[in-house]
Amino acid sequence: MERMWSGDAEMKYPKQWIVMVNISTEPNNRAIGDIFLVTPNKKEAYAKAKEIGNSMGGRLVFEGFNDTPRIGGLELWSQ
Repeated sequence: MERMWSGDAEMKYPKQWIVMVNISTEPNNRAIGDIFLVTPNKKEAYAKAKEIGNSMGGRLVFEGFNDTPRIGGLELWSQ
């Protein structure tokens, strides 16, 4: 496991789902934790976080940087 800031992990793993454990917050409300899993599958990330439960401290699931344009939560695709 690699320990890093959530913002740094977001940029390191673009368009991937990241599961972090052992979350702690720093003075500027920045979250730091251990990277437990990186996957392109959202369902797999949330299933793993649920499986872990609270056994490894706090947990956080989020998507890496995604520059796909969105309107109202929907992704825009052009063909």
